[in-house]
Amino acid sequence: MPSSTRVSNTYANILDVCKDYKLTGYCGFGDNCKFLHDRGDYKAGWQIDRDWEIEQRKKAEAAEKLPEDSDTDDTENLPFVCLICREDYEDPVVTKCGHYFCMTCAIKRYKQTPNCFVCGSGTMGIFNRARDLEKKLEAKRQRQEEKARLELENAASHESSSDEE
Repeated sequence: MPSSTRVSNTYANILDVCKDYKLTGYCGFGDNCKFLHDRGDYKAGWQIDRDWEIEQRKKAEAAEKLPEDSDTDDTENLPFVCLICREDYEDPVVTKCGHYFCMTCAIKRYKQTPNCFVCGSGTMGIFNRARDLEKKLEAKRQRQEEKARLELENAASHESSSDEE
């Protein structure tokens, strides 16, 4: 062997992925194929970091866009009655998925099926007291009482002014 010729052996421990199986989900060689049958999509570390940073930026921008006083918006999106019994809440509870029910209605429903009445996701019997809903409903009730009181005062002052004429 001449001295200018060099012999090198390369051993690759990397399993190559079957292109046919990756693209179509079918390989003509079947189990005899020497390549790995995998349809997964892998990302490098820098791609994962980049995606995470983009997601965090989007969350930060969404948080900045929210108005400071979001209580009135939240109250409008809340159902004003229990979705199961269609009556005012009595001892309201919230499920893991964020839906509100009366405690008795939620427990009766859980005895029939462990799924949420609204979305069908599993509740696993977890019903937390809906303190935030109670506060919002109380604030809404107070606003309505104040509005009704002002309307009565306006009506009384209007009647008294018409009586004087």
